[in-house]
Amino acid sequence: MNEKRREIIVKEIQYWKRSRILPEQYCDYLLALYTEGTAAQHEYRSSSATNRSYLFRLSVISITCLLMPITILVIYFTELSLVLQTIIFLIFLTICFGVMFLFARERKLLHIPLVSSALILFLASVNLSDFYFNEKEISGVVIFFNCLLWLFIGIRLKFLYFTVSGIVGFILLLMSLYL
Repeated sequence: MNEKRREIIVKEIQYWKRSRILPEQYCDYLLALYTEGTAAQHEYRSSSATNRSYLFRLSVISITCLLMPITILVIYFTELSLVLQTIIFLIFLTICFGVMFLFARERKLLHIPLVSSALILFLASVNLSDFYFNEKEISGVVIFFNCLLWLFIGIRLKFLYFTVSGIVGFILLLMSLYL
């Protein structure tokens, strides 16, 4: 059989397999028949690479999810100095921003590091303002700017939960100032 014709047939069978036009067993049989068994080896290598990529993504997202509870532990349950807490916050924010840039093309994986970084920034900025100023008005300004940032991110990236969080934050801030 002509090599070009065989390549066209193999690509068509792979398309049938991806789009589930034929059952997977039939497609595997046809691929083995037309490639003389070499497609199965190639498919095994590609699935192994896919599994490694999936495990890498899962581990990075898991680490990013753990940063938020660790931040709460650092703020409320340790006796670390403010300088050390600030350095830890900066390290965590750098990790979150790095993960965001790593997953920038995959929009569905962008949410977790973005939420983690927003919450870490909120906790760190409120903690720093309470330590340095210890006034209700300054903390209100810091919370206002965090809500403004959330609103901007929500509108810019079209994430509804960030927009709603910014608006609810403004409302709660106004209620706390007047009550």
